[in-house]
Amino acid sequence: SSVAFRPFSDGGGSITYSGGHASQGQGGFYGSGGARATPNKNVIHHPEALAQLEDIQRLEKVMSTVTELQTQLDAAMDAHGSSVNEQSIELKAAIKRKMTNKTMVGLLSRLEINGQPVWGLSTRERELVYLAREKFNAC
Repeated sequence: SSVAFRPFSDGGGSITYSGGHASQGQGGFYGSGGARATPNKNVIHHPEALAQLEDIQRLEKVMSTVTELQTQLDAAMDAHGSSVNEQSIELKAAIKRKMTNKTMVGLLSRLEINGQPVWGLSTRERELVYLAREKFNAC
């Protein structure tokens, strides 16, 4: 008994390749979906849905400062048996000021869309946005 082989290039399917190099933004497979499959040609562009590097850098700086303040607060609370003291009150106030100032409100508004981190963030950056929102809401 013999086995029949069908070559891949015999055109036996409904998907055809248009040519070009995908790495150069050319070519693609017709019938595979993508932009051509969108029934609405009036797609709205949302540049605000993409993260800006400067915003992430600012958020990292603010959150680094807040983390330092939180570490100092934890140490102050441990040193005083978790009782409220002048240092802990000052540190809590400093954290609240950092997390609720206009800069932080602006950063979160630009780094979130519909309650989620915007596009273009790494996993670590997304987690930082979630943490910042959590801290902001806690204040």
